Amino acid sequence: MTFLTLDIKGSLAALALGLAFYILAGFNLVLVAFMLYFLMLSSLVTSAGKSRKKAMGVYQKSRGILNVVSNGCGPLIFAAVFFLTLFYNMQYLAVLALAGFGASVASVTADKFSSELGVLDGEPKDIFTFKHVKKGASGGITLFGLGSGFFAALLVSTPFSFVIFRLGLLPPLQPQYTLFPLYALITVCVGGFIGTLVDSLLGHYEEKGIGNKFTSNFICSVCGGAAGMLLLYALSFVH
Repeated sequence: MTFLTLDIKGSLAALALGLAFYILAGFNLVLVAFMLYFLMLSSLVTSAGKSRKKAMGVYQKSRGILNVVSNGCGPLIFAAVFFLTLFYNMQYLAVLALAGFGASVASVTADKFSSELGVLDGEPKDIFTFKHVKKGASGGITLFGLGSGFFAALLVSTPFSFVIFRLGLLPPLQPQYTLFPLYALITVCVGGFIGTLVDSLLGHYEEKGIGNKFTSNFICSVCGGAAGMLLLYALSFVH
């Protein structure tokens, strides 16, 4: 029995994380909705090309608690930062933390698209040496996989930038922040793409026995979120 590719234990872990997101968002379901959005997109790309993936031995039907924790704890960190900054009435930092959350979700989504779709086209090359590696190998990249990752980041950043600033998570934005939704479209997308590049870089070391896909997923989500925050901070000086 699975729910959006999650097994029973994974589903229970996702439920616990969802409750945490709900509380940290001030009992608002917006952050929970974005995590569900990630799960739905992940389920779609997991099923894409299923027969070909099975033939290559890279198809993963269900995922468990470690997948949930490694993909969900990064966004949870930024949600906690958002809660604290909003609690102490630091609206500027709260907006940055929201961008970090969005970029973190975009990172794990982009990574999922890159890995699940990248094996379906092209000959993967190691991200460091550019030598050919077998399909499904950690650290292997293809143009199609990178393009899929960027597209996935855009799939997250677009609704994020137009929705999350308008659904009651924040008090009305002060005049100097009015361009932040537009900036979020850029920074969440770029941050998400940076996150999946970090995952591929770490994947190179996975093949050498350093780390695993769970540590890589977590670091990817944190680095992508941090990149999104820093990019939005930099853009805030444009106007």
